[in-house]
Amino acid sequence: MQQKDNIANLIDCWNKASGSGLNVLDEGRMANVWNKRSGSFARNMEKSSRQRRTDEILAFLAECGFEPDGARILDIGCGPGTLSLPLSKLGADVTALDISSGMLDRLKDAVKQESLPIDIIECSWWTADIDELGFRNEFDLVIASMTPGIKNVENFDRMMACSKKLCYYSNFLRREEDKAYRDIRSSILGESAENNMNGLSFPFMYLYLSGYRPSVRINHSILKEENNWQETAEWAIDFIGRGRDFDDGTKQKIMDYYQNASVDGIYSSESDSYTGMMVWEV
Repeated sequence: MQQKDNIANLIDCWNKASGSGLNVLDEGRMANVWNKRSGSFARNMEKSSRQRRTDEILAFLAECGFEPDGARILDIGCGPGTLSLPLSKLGADVTALDISSGMLDRLKDAVKQESLPIDIIECSWWTADIDELGFRNEFDLVIASMTPGIKNVENFDRMMACSKKLCYYSNFLRREEDKAYRDIRSSILGESAENNMNGLSFPFMYLYLSGYRPSVRINHSILKEENNWQETAEWAIDFIGRGRDFDDGTKQKIMDYYQNASVDGIYSSESDSYTGMMVWEV
């Protein structure tokens, strides 16, 4: 009985955390946010830091006994193909799913250029019908890597229901955002600049209480980027303003912040993140 109470209380806490305040996004807004970000995400795939991170994930999967050659993989929130592309090149039969048409357009370009047999589906995982899609118990590995597609236990259970062998999940443990985000929240919006994420904590505790013992890796990284200040400001407006509409005055203040903080039209950002990834057998 205590185990059932523990799980029920955890799910209640998870639902309240995922449905609170600024974390709420409707599907249309979420797709629009990631459409605008798709170009920079695709460019980041070519960076050595991103390639090292992908290699770390593939090595972790190998340590957990996963062999990609001939395996069927579902990549939820696949983005521009950060994991779908290398796994397909290693011989996997990949189904790549994302809500963002912009991200999928980038993936389609890469698939066409490299002649890879990746099945691409535009769909929201929040409302996906896995029986209608033919996904239930069909995949050797189901991936949900750093994606907002998993926001509650319902989405997480749906993910596991598609796997007949392994699941991979990763998310933030803690992220100290770039100084601009903290300044905008405190000085322009009058909100708390605190932003300690717990995206891995709820799924891990849910698995543990349900009797699973996932293999876990915790990573620390400091990300430094340089981008055009206007592009960076527009992304910040979309991301910080998710779930709500900023008036024109607030948007202009944010634009002014980035313009004033840029050098020769380039804004330099830095974030400090702790992320976790885990693999388990369903």
